[in-house]
Amino acid sequence: MKKTSFKGWKNCVELNSGDFKIVVTTEVGPRIIGGFVGKSENIFYVDPANAGKKGGSEWTLYGGHRLWHSPEAKPRSYCPDNGPVQVKEKKDGMEFTAGVEPTTGIYKSMTIKPLGKRKFSVSHMLRNENPWPVELAAWALSVMAPGGTAVIPVPQGDRKALLPNCYMTVWPYTDLGDSRLSFGRKLILLRQDPNAKEASKIGLNCEDGWIAYANNGVALVKRFEHMVDAEYPDNGCSIESYSCSFMLEIETLGPLYLLEPGTELVHEEVWEGVTGIGKIDTEKDAAKYFR
Repeated sequence: MKKTSFKGWKNCVELNSGDFKIVVTTEVGPRIIGGFVGKSENIFYVDPANAGKKGGSEWTLYGGHRLWHSPEAKPRSYCPDNGPVQVKEKKDGMEFTAGVEPTTGIYKSMTIKPLGKRKFSVSHMLRNENPWPVELAAWALSVMAPGGTAVIPVPQGDRKALLPNCYMTVWPYTDLGDSRLSFGRKLILLRQDPNAKEASKIGLNCEDGWIAYANNGVALVKRFEHMVDAEYPDNGCSIESYSCSFMLEIETLGPLYLLEPGTELVHEEVWEGVTGIGKIDTEKDAAKYFR
């Protein structure tokens, strides 16, 4: 760990796992605002209009990786994260928290641990500090730099089965004929296009437990545990991907829990930075690197 400045934010924390480097803000967040695999550019999107800013009473799209809780709703999901972050060194990594959200009563933190070999563990914790139970799911959103492609695995199962095994959720603004979307037998691709006029978002029950984003020869692969018998938000989604004209999000979700007062849940992602990724136009292209 070392202190660094990044995009106008001071006192950021830099962590390394091999030649995969991430940068975490401490003036706002908690957010992982920078990610570099080898000699790559930042794999995350940072909003140039808000880079280096802090303070204010409105939720701000800084970019990077953040922790929300699902189902999405206003104003609940959009509690501002514009204040300072506390950093604590733990036995198993570095913990970053801004404490309890004043509008929801939910305590949020992220604990990051380098695992070596270009891998990090990113543990997302939610704790209910209200005097009443709250139903929610952990929701880990990574806002990726423009120009790349999300790779989404499709549950396979027994091809002779009589009942469905894949449940895809489509948001009202999504056009399934959109050229950014490609549906394959094993993989779905969602591209980021700076010329897109409409947003696009899909989600599904990702039994394979991973989602990836490839861009400029490198990729971020996020792995997690999908619990087959659990109830997930948004009609059963454990992954979601959103694409618009300036960025693309790869998102993982934990199961829905009725959190009693004082109880907490943890949703862990394992990140891997991958190099040597070629151009991805088709499912066949993606299958060379992701399976």
